[in-house]
Amino acid sequence: MTRNAIIFDHDGTLVDSIKAVEICSNNIIAGAGFEPVSPEEIRKGMAFPTAERFGYHTGETDLNRLEEMSRDFYLNMHEEGIGYLRLYEGVKETLDVLAQNGFALGMVTNNQGLFVRKAAARLSYAFDFEVILGEENVPRPKPDPSGLLQACAGMGAQPGDCWYIGDGKPDFDAAKAAGMKCGLVSWGAYPREELIQYGADVIFDSPEEMKLFFMTQK
Repeated sequence: MTRNAIIFDHDGTLVDSIKAVEICSNNIIAGAGFEPVSPEEIRKGMAFPTAERFGYHTGETDLNRLEEMSRDFYLNMHEEGIGYLRLYEGVKETLDVLAQNGFALGMVTNNQGLFVRKAAARLSYAFDFEVILGEENVPRPKPDPSGLLQACAGMGAQPGDCWYIGDGKPDFDAAKAAGMKCGLVSWGAYPREELIQYGADVIFDSPEEMKLFFMTQK
């Protein structure tokens, strides 16, 4: 039996986490003795897995120190950053409608899975998802496709029947490597003009548009 499955990215796709990531990243960067990073650079860095992101921002190459910064970042996100998270307008309604109409919904993110599951419960959309996987739950982070394939298998769906929805090039690259269709959203970290260059199957300009698109695919 074919399952219509949609797997989502988290940051910049479902949840506006820019302010939380900016504050908590700079808390850790300053605490480690580096200069604070601009919001624009924080936004660019969100394309990377967490430890790699701190290397991008600071120039640090010691892997143990980067892992320590990553751990401290998530401790700070759990304590302080989670209060700044907001669902993008219309996302909750879209997820509810899709789940209620038989779509299998999953999430794969380079964020920490424990944190994302906590955020999903706090923002009251966790029950829409069958699978939520973070960077510690998958063999390798995006753009590697292994997490997407793991989520797909967990939902009992075939990659060719899955969509992956994200907001940037790592999401597009992961989807295509996994053999999935890809949608990119223009309300996240990257402008529509940049997203067009990647060749995604569709670009969504609002959650309402995304909801209507999938409801016509049934």
